[in-house]
Amino acid sequence: MDMKEPLYQLHPLVWNREDDRDVRALIIRDLVIPADIGVYPQERGHPQNLRFDLRIELQPPFEWHDRLEEVLDYDKLRQGILDIVNAGHINLLETLAERIVAMCFEYPQVQGLRLQIAKLEAHRDCVVGYETQRRR
Repeated sequence: MDMKEPLYQLHPLVWNREDDRDVRALIIRDLVIPADIGVYPQERGHPQNLRFDLRIELQPPFEWHDRLEEVLDYDKLRQGILDIVNAGHINLLETLAERIVAMCFEYPQVQGLRLQIAKLEAHRDCVVGYETQRRR
């Protein structure tokens, strides 16, 4: 993905371009985790690699004074994803995504997010997945 490419392309009524004047975001890209996920018999008991791409838009004020305690720590977000995935079997990517979205919005610094989850091994000829984008 070209880093100059916008990470979202929603209708202006959903995401106002005025919101783009001063955007600060954390990203977790290409996080690959084996997960016990799926509804089909051949998926149960056979972990599948999932790839997570998460972009968190932060709430102002952006006065961090170079202190970790004053920012949203991406390690906490990464660990939150790991904890959710490792908590047990999940049938649907949609369910997994909703749990991750809820975890992210537990942090008051999160203004919005974009989450993509890809099943890397579901098909030989393509990658399938689920994507959601939310605002507070």
